[in-house]
Amino acid sequence: MSEYDKSAEIRNRLPLKITEITVQKKNQDRFSLFHEGNFLIGVSAKTFSDFSLQKGVELTPSLFDDISESENRHAVKESALRYLGRSDHPSGELMRKLQAKGFEESAIRIVIGELTDRGYIDDDSFAVTFAREKVEFNKWGPNKIRAALFKKKLPKDSIEKAIRRSSENLQQEQICVDLVLKRKNHFLREDDLFKRKQKIYNYLAGRGFSIPVIKKSLPLIIDALDA
Repeated sequence: MSEYDKSAEIRNRLPLKITEITVQKKNQDRFSLFHEGNFLIGVSAKTFSDFSLQKGVELTPSLFDDISESENRHAVKESALRYLGRSDHPSGELMRKLQAKGFEESAIRIVIGELTDRGYIDDDSFAVTFAREKVEFNKWGPNKIRAALFKKKLPKDSIEKAIRRSSENLQQEQICVDLVLKRKNHFLREDDLFKRKQKIYNYLAGRGFSIPVIKKSLPLIIDALDA
């Protein structure tokens, strides 16, 4: 029987009074609620406190639903915090990962909103940091950064703001020259100048640089290769 079916079966037997409460052996921060030896539901310490659960409380279908919803949000939050504990995540990427774990979208949105309000998630900050690191360490151009941020499900406004800030005072033409010179021998193996330019163009486009930037940098690159 699935967890959903077990939960539905218990709900159908309500209302029942809570006659016993025990601390779970595997997790001291969780409690198990029973009615005359029969398990009803497991709850976190927060849910236990929020709903003032104790022996003698009548567990009605409505209260059961409210507790289940609270527990679902708690599980979503715990999973989200584990992801965030390993590395920063934008809201869209975190949403995708939590959905893949089977959590309901409504609960995920509530948790992400709460974590955003508390500063655990900041799409703008994530996008700017990501963009600056890719520029500094990987020498990516704006188009490649934009595509990567889009893949991470970031809002368009956050992406464009990050592109603008990471591109400020950036000498993209010189970066293009430096990138090609690092592979100088590779490009010089092509004797045909037209084909060589085409290879350089494709390489720089793949690195995320725009057509205007590549066109401006090509004469500088050709001169540098011939030097």
